[in-house]
Amino acid sequence: MNSSTTAPNGHRSAGVIGATGTTGVELVRLIDGHPSIALSFGTSREMAGRCLTEIDPSAPSTSLRHPSQVDPASVDVVFVCLPHGASARVVEEMLDRGAPAIVDLSGDLRLSDPNVHTQTYGSERSEVLAAEAVYGMPEQRRSEIAGARLVANPGCYATASALALLPLAEAGCLPSMTYIDAKSGVSGAGRAPTPTTHFCSAHDDIRPYKVGRVHRHVPEIEQTLASAGAGRPFAIVFAPHLVPMERGILATCMVHGAGLDLDGARRLYDDRYADEPFVTLLADGDTARVRAAAHSNRAVVSLHPVPDQDVLVVACAIDNLGKGAAGQAIQNANLMLGLPETEGLRGF
Repeated sequence: MNSSTTAPNGHRSAGVIGATGTTGVELVRLIDGHPSIALSFGTSREMAGRCLTEIDPSAPSTSLRHPSQVDPASVDVVFVCLPHGASARVVEEMLDRGAPAIVDLSGDLRLSDPNVHTQTYGSERSEVLAAEAVYGMPEQRRSEIAGARLVANPGCYATASALALLPLAEAGCLPSMTYIDAKSGVSGAGRAPTPTTHFCSAHDDIRPYKVGRVHRHVPEIEQTLASAGAGRPFAIVFAPHLVPMERGILATCMVHGAGLDLDGARRLYDDRYADEPFVTLLADGDTARVRAAAHSNRAVVSLHPVPDQDVLVVACAIDNLGKGAAGQAIQNANLMLGLPETEGLRGF
């Protein structure tokens, strides 16, 4: 969807609904440095009339407005950064009020099956709206995103896990059951502290949580892999961990029975990601690590075959606020607005 509206300085214009959360602040920061997109408004219900620097002193000096006081039809793209359960109805309202393009960063529109959505998120949504939404993983749906009015930005764990496994699913080398050990920085839990994310609880500790198949990103990962594997169903056993760092995700995927040695795996991944600007496939012997992806839109992938057991370990590191959220949202908006996909982003 290539909108024609421009800001007064010749830039495309953007609005951020829910600009005070960790993802919202990161998105405002990225827009502030974007060469072709200018921020027209950032909203907050609780902090309307105040400055975003009161939330984060490193944020751009942006005056916040109440969402009822902004005109979504006046911008080229609206980013909705609200929690799941609250976002879908705001997306619908923004479209009704004339928003030409929307990137929704919640989980409300990611899952195509309404029953799976209800079981996962426990919230209602417009199924007409959900059917229109394009799942916003550019490495898989670039052309669809470019023509979309509404994009559902992927989840952070789902992005790292899918990018690790997509080449195998597409090539028919992914078994029906895959095991993923994933670790995330505390910013992935949002701004409000909880008994588990408070500094005193998270510091000097590491813990698994929602182990097995109960984390809400599991159906999203399985849906993405199934769409890559010609509809073949895949099951994920998922073990996410909270680790005492601010940002970053490392997904380590253990694939039993891929039938690939190092040369075969490298050829497959080299061919699949050769033209992807934000996916870096590391050299043999190197290992993906969060520091290689932090503060960027990069996904860093490494391959580790265990040939005597027919096991392939694939690790993928991303920044959960970058490629896992705000960075990927900018990447999607670039495609929707007909801008260079990499513009305004680090990591290529």
